[in-house]
Amino acid sequence: MKPLWFALAACAATDGALADADRLCQTARSAVERFAAERGWQADVRCRATGTVADGAALQAVDLPQGTPLRSGPSTWSVRVQAPNAAAYVQRVPLTIAWSTPAWVSQRELSAGALLQDGDVQLLPRRWPNGMVVAAAREDARPSGRLRQGIRAGEAVTAAQLLPADALVRGDHVTAVLAEGAMEIRMPAQLLAPARVGERVRAQVQGRTAALEGRLADDQTLKVDSP
Repeated sequence: MKPLWFALAACAATDGALADADRLCQTARSAVERFAAERGWQADVRCRATGTVADGAALQAVDLPQGTPLRSGPSTWSVRVQAPNAAAYVQRVPLTIAWSTPAWVSQRELSAGALLQDGDVQLLPRRWPNGMVVAAAREDARPSGRLRQGIRAGEAVTAAQLLPADALVRGDHVTAVLAEGAMEIRMPAQLLAPARVGERVRAQVQGRTAALEGRLADDQTLKVDSP
């Protein structure tokens, strides 16, 4: 008789633990889905919570601190547990979240240095890859400027990938101007790093081993430092 009793007790304990985990999961999942819905996003949430809570405990999801970076993949969401006649505590519920938000998506392959034009990007729903910080786009904030690096069609274009429209990028052609007394030597060169007019930058002249350094006078002219 004892083995049967112990088996029944173990089953009851297991069922109780599962019920507790389900409550924690549901609270955390609902908070994530509500957070997404309020922003017009979507969230595919999976929960793997374990643990127990006291009978009659009230569960309440904790709001994320403002500015918290969001990433798809493994995450946690805090749930406040208030049991009768006991101090409240916070349980961190482990989740796996796949965030989907509006994003400005490239409609074609674009090379490094390309200046974004009308039709290059379109606002579309995008599921963010695991580990990448979610950067939801706004319809009134179309990206503009030049690409730091090339992107493929279907990739999201974020602010971190862009330079101002008047910036030059590595590989851009300029005229390097070196003044020697009353003489002025002009040589075609290529920039070795991104830069804007007025900034210092290095450039490579074809056929020369050493790079030249100077200041961009305009978007086509590099004033080389005097030797």
